[in-house]
Order: sequence, then structure tokens, then C-alpha cells
Amino acid sequence: METRTQWFRRMASRLRLLLECPEKPVSQDEALSLIVAMVRLRDVTEVDPFPPGAAPVTVDGHSFERLANQIRQHHRITLDPGDLVLLLLTPGDPVQGKVRKSGPFALPRVTSEYPWFAHLLLNAIKQLPSLPDFSDDTKVFVMSDFSGEHRSALYNTYSFIILAQDKIGPFQVKVRELREKHGLLNPYSEFAYKDLRFGARSRALPEFLDLVDNYIHGAVITLAVEKRIETLFGPSKPEAHAFLVDQLASLGFGQWKGPDAEKVSRVCHTLAVFVSLLTSTGQRLLWYCDNDTINVDGKRRTFAHTQELFKTVWGMYATQPLDVIGFGRSFEDKSYLDDLLSVADLAAGVVQDLLQGNATGADISGGDEKLRVIRWAASPARFLSKINIQICRMENGEVGSGLVAMNLKDEQPDLA
Repeated sequence: METRTQWFRRMASRLRLLLECPEKPVSQDEALSLIVAMVRLRDVTEVDPFPPGAAPVTVDGHSFERLANQIRQHHRITLDPGDLVLLLLTPGDPVQGKVRKSGPFALPRVTSEYPWFAHLLLNAIKQLPSLPDFSDDTKVFVMSDFSGEHRSALYNTYSFIILAQDKIGPFQVKVRELREKHGLLNPYSEFAYKDLRFGARSRALPEFLDLVDNYIHGAVITLAVEKRIETLFGPSKPEAHAFLVDQLASLGFGQWKGPDAEKVSRVCHTLAVFVSLLTSTGQRLLWYCDNDTINVDGKRRTFAHTQELFKTVWGMYATQPLDVIGFGRSFEDKSYLDDLLSVADLAAGVVQDLLQGNATGADISGGDEKLRVIRWAASPARFLSKINIQICRMENGEVGSGLVAMNLKDEQPDLA
């Protein structure tokens, strides 16, 4: 006979099929009634409430959250809502192989002919103990943001949050409730790292960070490159930038200035490497980004050029075909997508500040709000991996790469 956990697991698989099926949709209340009946039926009989061949219905993210509460009440389960929702949305055991997959990881297509940058990334990736497991998902989202372009910054940081879109429904519901609670829904005020001290945003920040850790299955990945390293694509900045500008133009990717060509190459290679490690054959990918110098529309290059460049770079690393690769840029109508974008913004800003402070000994300004983000960045989460990679010039003058470990010590991060 099935254990209760095995039954939940099987029901989760069935519910995912129902969620994705457009036939015979029902209202949210009808869906909830069906789910409650399913739970009660399981309590008193061994009849399968979803037998093979049953008529499909559509269930949305709201119902899943309410289902979690119903199951907690009926079965007296002690899992917190975030754990339970992930259990329902993830076929299989969420602890054994469905939240994270274990390393070591490799980039089999990287050879000596690949850019120096690829080998630096590979060196850090080999040190990763685990990565998110998206093998049961159909859609993967990427949000990106960058920091460190002001003159006083010692590092450029490039942050990406890569997540399972299939499981984002509960976060979408919760973050809307949070915004309604704090009056941040209209206008849709983003959680920008440089502007956290506004009253309502400041009060909502701790809850927002908790939602990120408990309702997002994915990874926040930040690459920090020391500014003393002027290029990662050649022996010197003049040679590398001239080569990149000519190469991008000759391949039909528009006309770029040297620094922007360096930046877009760093971004596309980093994202392509991690997407190749995290996605599976037939999945759909959406890259949603803020307005930035690498995706502006001008006379000599456009956002479309950046898109085509990414697809080409992706092909350098990937061994699996994706069904769709889509792109979006800061939609006019703000939504939970911009909250996800805020996560990348927070990561890029806090890693830049932490490395800057570690190098100079200076305190990080910004009050309790910045301290909360620091604690968030340095605290592990069950479903959200936090990966920080540093490329810097070492004491012997060579350039090296590796992981940055953050550990809280007396309320301040200890970087290793």
C-alpha cells in the first residue's frame, strides 16, 4: 500500500498534468472543491480520486496554495507552506534529487580554442557542490541585472536568477499579497538595491526576502570581475576589444563600442554556460532583462542583435536543444517578473558592496535595509541556491577564478 508521502507525490504528478491541460477548465472554487474532495476521499478509502483516463481540468497557482493549507489541516503535516507547495508541484522526492543535483559539473564542449573567459568559468564551476534540478520542469526563466559601473567600484558584477517557471505560481500570489499589504501595488515600486529606505519598501523588505527564499526554486548567480582585469577575451584591452568589435560586426550582430562589446560578451557567455548546465532537451527559456547598454535600440545595433548573439554563444556550450528561447525587456506593465528582476538587482549590488568593503575595509552604508540584504545573501535557502564567482588578479599577478563563500559572523559577512 502507498505511504502518505508516495500518494502526495503521485497526486502532485497528476495535478501538474491538470494544470497544463487547457481542456474543460473549471473555476478556482470548483478546482479547490475537487482537491478537497480528493484529500477527504483518501482519508476514508483507497479509491483513486484521479483514476487513469479521468477528464482533465485546469488548476491554477491560487488553488495550489489553498490546497497546501487544506492538506496541512486534514493531515496535520508540519511542513511549512513553502515546503509543502514545492512537494505538490514536484513529482518525486524534493529532497532526493528534485531540488538540487550534485556535482561535479563540466562543460564538455570547451576546448583550448574557446575564450580564456570560458576556462575561468569552468574552473569555478568545477568547485560547485550542487546546482538546481529543473529536470521535471518545462519552462525556465532568467532575470539579469548588473552593477559596478560607477567609477569608485572595484568590481563589475553580473547577476542572474535562473528559476523554474512551472513552480512560480505561489510566489506570484504571495508577492502580490505582500504588495497589497504595504501599498506597493500601484504604482509598482521595485525593490532596488540603491533605494531600499523608502518607508513602505523598507517595511516590506524582510518579508520579500523570505518569499524569495521559500517560494523560488532556482539559483541566484553572481559573477564579480575585478576592474583591474580590463578584458577576458584577449592578451590586452586594445587587441581584445578591436577583435570583438570586428567579430560582432562581421557576424551580423551590429556595431559595438569596445567596452560594450566586452560587457555583452561576458554576459552572454556567463548566461549560456549556466543555462547549458541547468536546462534539458525540449524546455522553454525566457530571458527577461532590465534596460541596459547591452540591449538598447539604436541605429547601428538593437536588442535583437543581443538576442541573436546569445543564441549563437549558447550553441557553443549546449549539448541539448531547447524548444523555445524567448526574450523580454522591462515590460511597461509591471508584475511579479519585475520582483524577480529585483532579486538579480539586489544580488548584483550586495556582492559588489561586500567585495568592495572586503578589499578596502570600508563600512557598507545603507542602514538596516542593506544589512538585511547582506544577511539574505549570506544565508542558505532550501530551494534557492546562491552562487558567487569571483575573477580577480592574484598576488603573483596571474588572473584566477573561484567561488566566494559568505558566512555570517557577528552580523557581518565573512568572505572566504
